[in-house]
Amino acid sequence: MKKVVFFLLIAFIAVSAYYNDKEGQADFASTSRTFTPIKLPALPKSGLNSFNTAAEAYNFQESQHERNVFHWTPGFPVYIPAFDSQNRAYLRQHERSQTTALTTGFVRYDGGGWTELGLGSDFLKDLYPKSNVDELARANRQDLLWDPKMAVFDRDDIMYTPLRIKDGVEKSYVVAYSKDYGRSWKALNLLTESALPEWYDLERPTSVEALPGPPAFLYYQATGKAPGYERGFEYWQGTVGKLTFQMTHFKQGELVKDLPVVLSENAQPIGYRSGSGVKILRSKDKYFITWLEATLDHKMEKNERGRVTNSKPDKAGNPYSAIWIAEVDVKTRNFKKTEILKTWPLNDSHNQPAIVRSQDGTLHVIGGAHGAHFTYTRSLKPDSIDSWSPSEYVNTTDSGYSANFNIPGVKGGSQTYASLVIDPQNRLHLAYRLWAHDKSVFDFEYFGALAYQSAEPDNSGKNWKWSEPKILVYPNAQEYTHYYQVLTMDRKGNLYLEYSQMRPYAPYYFKSPSGEAINTSPMLNSALLKSEDQGKNWFLVNDKDFK
Repeated sequence: MKKVVFFLLIAFIAVSAYYNDKEGQADFASTSRTFTPIKLPALPKSGLNSFNTAAEAYNFQESQHERNVFHWTPGFPVYIPAFDSQNRAYLRQHERSQTTALTTGFVRYDGGGWTELGLGSDFLKDLYPKSNVDELARANRQDLLWDPKMAVFDRDDIMYTPLRIKDGVEKSYVVAYSKDYGRSWKALNLLTESALPEWYDLERPTSVEALPGPPAFLYYQATGKAPGYERGFEYWQGTVGKLTFQMTHFKQGELVKDLPVVLSENAQPIGYRSGSGVKILRSKDKYFITWLEATLDHKMEKNERGRVTNSKPDKAGNPYSAIWIAEVDVKTRNFKKTEILKTWPLNDSHNQPAIVRSQDGTLHVIGGAHGAHFTYTRSLKPDSIDSWSPSEYVNTTDSGYSANFNIPGVKGGSQTYASLVIDPQNRLHLAYRLWAHDKSVFDFEYFGALAYQSAEPDNSGKNWKWSEPKILVYPNAQEYTHYYQVLTMDRKGNLYLEYSQMRPYAPYYFKSPSGEAINTSPMLNSALLKSEDQGKNWFLVNDKDFK
C-alpha cells in the first residue's frame, strides 16, 4: 500500500510539473507586471502523511510551492525587508528554518549583490562580561516567526533589531543598534526577569517615513483568564494580562531606556503574527498605542457538551471585545486612553489592531477579527484620541462564505489577521486572510485566501472609501490555511508582502508511519510579493527588484 501511495505522489508531482509548464507560464517572478492571483496546484487529497522522514516531506512541499511552481529563485533569505534612507533593502539572515543564530545578522542589497552584516559577539561581551559568550550564542537561537526580528531605521539612519537572550535563570529583552548600517553593533538591555513577559512588539514604520527616533516597545504578561474561560479554552481565548509600554532615547550618544508605563491590566495577548499590524506610532511628542482589551462582564452560557452558546454577535455587534487606544506624552509619561472599536469573536486574541497616520495627523485604526468583520475608524482631530468617526465595516462584499462570527445581515466579513500601511498619497493598504467559497477553486464549504483591500481619501481628504477585496494568493488546499503575512513599504512607496502558505495538517504537520513528528516551519516556503503601483499589480521579488 505504501508503494502505491508513493507512486501516486510521484505521478502527482509529474502532473503538477506539466500543469505548471502549461498553466503557470505567466511568471510571477518579476518578468511580468500584469497581475493574476498566485494559485498553486492543489495538493492531492490522500497520501500526504505517508512520508517517512522530514526530508521527504520537505522535498515534496518544495515541489508544490512558489519556488518550484513559478521557477522563483530568490538569492536572499525571504523575510520582512527594511529600508535605509538610500532605499537599500535589509533582510534577516536564516536558512529557511524558524530559528537563526543569535549572532547572525542581516544581508543588504548593494545594487549588484548582497552584503552580509553579522551582529557579531562584541555587544554580548559588553552586556554579559561575566558570561561565556560562545555558550550564550549557542543557547540563544532567535525565533523569526513568532517574534518581530526585522530591522527598523530611525530618521538618523540608526538601525535597530530586538533579541531574546537567556543567561542562566535570567531572561532579557535586548535591542541591538548600529550607527554604521549594520557593520558594528551595540546593545541595550531593555528588561530582565526570571519570568519574562511572553510577548513583545516594537515600534515599526507604517509608511515611507523612518521612525522619528529610537523604537518604543510593548510587553505582554498573561496573568489569568476572564470569567468563564478558566477551563476548556485555548491560550488565545479569554486570556487576560498586563500590557506595558516602554520608550527609549539617546543620552550622550548611548541608547538608554525610560521607565515603563502600564497601560492595561486587562489586555489580551498582543500576538505579533496575527497580521503583524503596527500597534505603536509616534507623532512629535506623543505616542499612540492600540491594543485588544478583554471583556470581563459577559456571563458565559454553555450547553450540555460544554460549548458556549452566547458568544456570537447580534446585529448591534454584542457581545464584543474592544480595541483601546492610549495617548502618551513623551516628556511626562502621562497618558489617557479610550475604547474606539468593537471586535469579534469575544475575547479572542486573533483580533489584533493596527494603526497608521495620515500626513495631516489623522489616525487610522483597524480592529482585527477571527473570521468576522474588520472594523475601521479614524480620528477627527489631528494627533488626538478625543474624537473618532463612526465605526465602519471594512469588507461588505460577499466572498461566497459567511463565517460564524460575522455580523448578522451584513455581507462580507470573514476576515482574520490585519496588516496595514499607508502610502504618501494617504491611501490605506490592508492585507489579511479571507474565508471564501468558489466551486471552481475547491468544491468545499470554504477556503482561506490571502486578500488585499485599499482605501483612498475623497476630494475633501476627510473620508476614506474601502475597495472590494482582491485575492492575491489562493491556497493549495481547501479548509484552513494560515499565511503569517507581514505588509511593509520601502522609501519610494513600493509595497512588500511576505507570507507563507501553511496548514496544521499533512504534509506540513503529521506523524509519519515511522513515528517521527513532522513539524514544518513556515519559513521553509515563505515568499515575498511586491507592488510598484499602489497595490494594483503584484509579483514575486527577485534580487534585481531591490534596485
